[in-house]
Amino acid sequence: MIKGINHKIIEVTDTDSIYYERAFLLVRPEYEEVEQAVLRNEAKKLISSVGTPSSIKGKRTIGYWILRIMPAVLSGIGIGVILGLLL
Repeated sequence: MIKGINHKIIEVTDTDSIYYERAFLLVRPEYEEVEQAVLRNEAKKLISSVGTPSSIKGKRTIGYWILRIMPAVLSGIGIGVILGLLL
């Protein structure tokens, strides 16, 4: 449901991120009369502090891949040892 709202919106198109194309920020009503430059600077600070989504960060680390692959490697070694003993 869309409700009638009259807010000032700031669109940030230069996010300096490969993940986000642009962002929309709603200015609180009590700060709508603040200078445009101040609002723009605050918007840039906020967007730059967002960074990379945590789920994407986790997949880049070596530890993530070691934890992801290690169970398969250990299972393969275990099966190989059992088959070696049986044959």
